[in-house]
Amino acid sequence: MHQRSQYTSERHRRVSRSCSAHGYNLCHMERDSIRIATTDRVREQMRLLLRTQEEEEEAGWDYASADTKTHTHCYHIYPAMMIPQVARRLIHTYGKGAELLLDPFCGSGTSLVEARLAGLNAVGLDINPFAVLLARTKTADYDPILVRKQAHALRNYVDDLLKHGIQPEPPQFFNIDYWFKPEAKRDLALLRYAIEQAIPTETRDFFLVAFAATVRESSNTRLDEYKLYRIPESKLHAYTPRVFETFWERVGRNLRGLEEFFQERVPATHVQVYERDLRQGIPLPTATVDLIVTSPPYGDSQTTVAYGQFSRLVLQWLGYDDDTAKSIDRRALGGKIAPVQARYESPSLVTALEAIAQACPKRAKQVKQFYDDFALCFPEITRVVKPNGYACFVVGNRTVKGVRIPTDQILIEIASCFGWRHLTTHHRNIPNKRMPLRNSPTNKAGELSPTMTEEHIVILQKQP
Repeated sequence: MHQRSQYTSERHRRVSRSCSAHGYNLCHMERDSIRIATTDRVREQMRLLLRTQEEEEEAGWDYASADTKTHTHCYHIYPAMMIPQVARRLIHTYGKGAELLLDPFCGSGTSLVEARLAGLNAVGLDINPFAVLLARTKTADYDPILVRKQAHALRNYVDDLLKHGIQPEPPQFFNIDYWFKPEAKRDLALLRYAIEQAIPTETRDFFLVAFAATVRESSNTRLDEYKLYRIPESKLHAYTPRVFETFWERVGRNLRGLEEFFQERVPATHVQVYERDLRQGIPLPTATVDLIVTSPPYGDSQTTVAYGQFSRLVLQWLGYDDDTAKSIDRRALGGKIAPVQARYESPSLVTALEAIAQACPKRAKQVKQFYDDFALCFPEITRVVKPNGYACFVVGNRTVKGVRIPTDQILIEIASCFGWRHLTTHHRNIPNKRMPLRNSPTNKAGELSPTMTEEHIVILQKQP
C-alpha cells in the first residue's frame, strides 16, 4: 500500500478507537436540511474508495475526478483555490519528518487544513481578512456535537424572531440596494443579528462562514464570476433569493465537513493564521520552517484574480468598513505602481516585458510591478526556512497583451537570486480550480481571451 494510505489508515484507526472509548458517535439533526444521516461505516468505505481512486491517479497531478470538497474544504469557495489533493501530495512527498509548514499566501487555508491532517503544525498569512476568517475557521478544533446543538438553538432563535416580527436593521454601505433585493437584505440582517445574539464567540466564526456563503448566493451578483458583476436586468426580476434555506443547507454541509475533519485531524497540531502583508515580515524565528506549500497570486488583482472584489460584499456584511473591503486589491502584489528596491535578475521576465511594452508600455510597468513585489517576499521566505528545506509553489502562466508570461521560469530565476535551487516542476491541467473561463488580458472591457488551463508546481530547495 502507498505510504500515505498506510499512515492515513493507521491514524484513522487510532482516532476511531479514541472516539469509541469516549462514547463519541455521529448524532442526527432532524430539522430541515441539517441532517447527518451517513454512518461511520459508509463514510469509511467512501474514504477508502476515494483514496484508492487518488492513488490510481498519482501518476499525474490533474485529479480530474477527485472530490475536492472533503473535510472542511467544503466550507466556502474561494478564487483559484489549490485543490487539497495537490497540497496533500506535496506534504507527503516533501514533508517527511517535517514539523512546521508555512503558507505565506494562504488564501482560504487548503494547505493549512492538509497540514493538520498530516500531523504538521502550520502558519498562514494573507492580506485579505475574509481569507483569514476562512483559514482560521477551517482549521479550528470545533466540537461538532457542540456546534450541532448550537445550530439547533440558533434555528429556534431565528424562528422566535420571525414569530415576533423582530426585524434588525441591515448594514449601510454604498450600493447595497444595487447588490441585494429588499427581501434578501431583510433576511440576511435577521440572520446576522441572530448569530451575534445566540452563538458564543468561541464558535461564532463557524456560523459566520455559512452566513458568508449565504450572502454571496443571495446577492444580485453572477455566481460564475470572481469579480463583481450584476445579474442582467432581463434575468433579475425572476431571481428569488432563498436566504434561510441557503443558510441551513450551508450549516448542514459544513457540519458534515467538520465531523470528517474533527475525526481525522491530528489533535496535537495547531495552526496560526495572520492577517499580514508578507512583504512586512513573517512572525516566525529564523530557520524554523521545514516546508512551504503555497499558491501565490498569478498576477495583479486588477486583471487576474480579484480576491478583493470576490470578498467585498461579504466583508461589508460582516461589519468591515468600505475602505477596508475595497483596498484589498490595491494592497496586493502589483496593486499599485511604486518605487521598489527589489534586487533580482530574470531574463525570462525581461523578454516578456519587452514584448508587452511594444503593445502597451503602461501594462509592461504594471506587470513588472507585480514581479518586483513578488521578489520582495523572498528575503523573508528565505530567512524563516531551514537549510535544505523545501518550497512548493503552485503558479500559472498568464497572458498579457497576447504575450504568455512564464511565471514558473521567472519564479525559478528570482528564487535563485536568494539561495534556492530548482529541483523539478510538475505540470497539471486545471479541471477543478475556481478560475474564470475568460478574462481581459488587455485590461479593456469587452476584450476577452481564455485564461490559464494549466498550472505549474515548482519545487525549490534552500541551499545550506
